[in-house]
Amino acid sequence: MPKKQTRAQGLARQIQAVTGLPYSVCLKLCEPYAGSSVRLARELRAAGLAEAAVHLLAVEAVATEASTWVAAGGEFEQRYYYTDNARVQEVYRACSDAAEAALGRAGFETESLDTDAEVYHAAFLALSKAGTMSDGRDLARAALDVFADDPTWCSDVVRSRGRAPFTYETAAGLTGPDTPTAVAARKAARAMARAAAVRFSGDEEWYEAAGIMVEVIWHAGVAAGLPPLEGRRNCLDHLGDFMDGVITEQ
Repeated sequence: MPKKQTRAQGLARQIQAVTGLPYSVCLKLCEPYAGSSVRLARELRAAGLAEAAVHLLAVEAVATEASTWVAAGGEFEQRYYYTDNARVQEVYRACSDAAEAALGRAGFETESLDTDAEVYHAAFLALSKAGTMSDGRDLARAALDVFADDPTWCSDVVRSRGRAPFTYETAAGLTGPDTPTAVAARKAARAMARAAAVRFSGDEEWYEAAGIMVEVIWHAGVAAGLPPLEGRRNCLDHLGDFMDGVITEQ
């Protein structure tokens, strides 16, 4: 009896059927990757937040499937753009449609930041939990790793809803020990709540929320036991250019 296909193998077969690319190429596109969301899910589970971990892994699976379809379209384009452009356009559209279908089946709107928003929801839960622990550095580090080094991108993501309303209001009532890790984690969670509450209105609000997300990343770095904004050149630039180098201590 043949072995049951893994998720990656099944997706690779689907991509091969649409694109005609060699199966080995399709399978390589579908190779599992333990990215920042997977690491965050692992730490959430270890901290007793199993439901949040399961939810995050499901979101990651959907986002990965969609991005893999897009990558397959790109791979086909790279190979055949100069020899059969009409076929390239056909395959690219088919792959884009498949990516949208994957998102749609899971209830996500296409052309949105909903999957990223739900990853940020999980990061907020991790920081909130770390704020109740004497040493939640692993949780804080896992949350920190999902934030991009692009404050304006983070601004858009944190203010997006995901598939259903998510409340950051629990940040206001956070309490915990007075260890540097816990205090910094609570500051990061409260800053996320402030950023999420900024309206989508114009550039002023966009940059306001971006600045708050720099604060989030700063405090999350402290909670993780790392130098603040280490390796985050864009965050450092935003801090200097738009925030006068000042991090709010709340």
